[in-house]
Amino acid sequence: MRNTPMEIKHTLSTLCAAILIASSAAVWAGEGHDHGESPAAQAGKSLPVVTAVSESFELVGRLHHDELSILIDRASTTEPVLNASLTVDVDGHSIAAPFHADHGDYSLSDPAALAKLRQIGSKPLTFTLVAGNDSDLLTGELDVHDEDPAVAGHLHGWKEYALWAGAALAGLALLSLLVRRIRASRNPHPGGAA
Repeated sequence: MRNTPMEIKHTLSTLCAAILIASSAAVWAGEGHDHGESPAAQAGKSLPVVTAVSESFELVGRLHHDELSILIDRASTTEPVLNASLTVDVDGHSIAAPFHADHGDYSLSDPAALAKLRQIGSKPLTFTLVAGNDSDLLTGELDVHDEDPAVAGHLHGWKEYALWAGAALAGLALLSLLVRRIRASRNPHPGGAA
């Protein structure tokens, strides 16, 4: 039996609605899913922090999704240490953390180092600071948990791709079903006599 144009139109409408619902699955990912929050929104959450103190300097580093941002003050006066030379030892590799005058911080943004820092657990870090005639070696530990924002965006990224892939597969399956249904309606008895 052939489908009427109205039935085909209804089937197409149903297919379009199903594809729309399936492709919206990524939006319904739920609480805690990374939806590309702005840095200001991320800053309101608890970021992984490393602190290091010596007789001369105090250092605080915060792990963001794209950098380890480091602020340094003089211990005696809390005066910011600006335009110094800073390197960070991450897993046996010494990496420069250049000073950013626009933010007043030092930024470690090396992708390989950040990948190591995002790993869950405690990581010892060594900071080598040269500020004018003063130099110092500071050590601290960065503790990272799976719910930390810098890690959450990284870990949940694959889930977003999986949701979009699932939505695409669901859409293809529905499209395939529709094509088979239309073919069957045009040729109701493929092997039989007319």
